[in-house]
Amino acid sequence: MLNAESALDKAIVKQATQVGVDYFLEKYDTDVVFTSHQIIPSYIDSSIALNGHVKGEKNNIISISMDYRTYKITGHKRPEGF
Repeated sequence: MLNAESALDKAIVKQATQVGVDYFLEKYDTDVVFTSHQIIPSYIDSSIALNGHVKGEKNNIISISMDYRTYKITGHKRPEGF
């Protein structure tokens, strides 16, 4: 099936989303909503990027990337105003 996420991909997205939500809450005291993701295959980089916005502020764009083997944050775009 084309474009279907595997169970592993879904688990990676779920865990990464929780890590990302926790990160923005802890670091910026801000609730965020992730609206899209991109998983880079492990033979290339083993990373996932999540994109979204501050909850209730669709124009306040944020993003975060992490290694999906360790869930260590490798980069992020902070919310406006921080």
